[in-house]
Amino acid sequence: MIANQVKGRGFGGTLAYVLGKDGAERIGGNMLGENAQELTAEFSESRKLKPNVSRAVYHTSLSLPAGEHLSHDKWNAVAGRYLNEMGFQGSQYVVVRHTDTPHDHIHLVASRIRMTDGSVVSESRDYQRSEGVLRGIEKACL
Repeated sequence: MIANQVKGRGFGGTLAYVLGKDGAERIGGNMLGENAQELTAEFSESRKLKPNVSRAVYHTSLSLPAGEHLSHDKWNAVAGRYLNEMGFQGSQYVVVRHTDTPHDHIHLVASRIRMTDGSVVSESRDYQRSEGVLRGIEKACL
């Protein structure tokens, strides 16, 4: 499994991209919104806790090798474990599955600002941490 991480400024554009692809399907998360506009409004609540954080958006895609597939339930388990081990406890997030490539993959959009206490998820060594998390998930879940 591979991950591609991006940190950004705007939830609206990220969500429009993730949800706007043909065949995109929201399969999980901890938010109520059903479209990009509603989810953006929800994410704005976490931004209010730390308005000076310039890169509050965490967007990553998790991809399997061509020919491998997971059920929605399994993808949600992978997403939950990945976010937890990356430090996103208490953060808002949404899981969207795409079917536009031969590689089964999901997109995770999360707030780096935790709703529980307003603290910010660290960016320190996140690429190395992500690799370690993915290798652990592969051994345990796949």
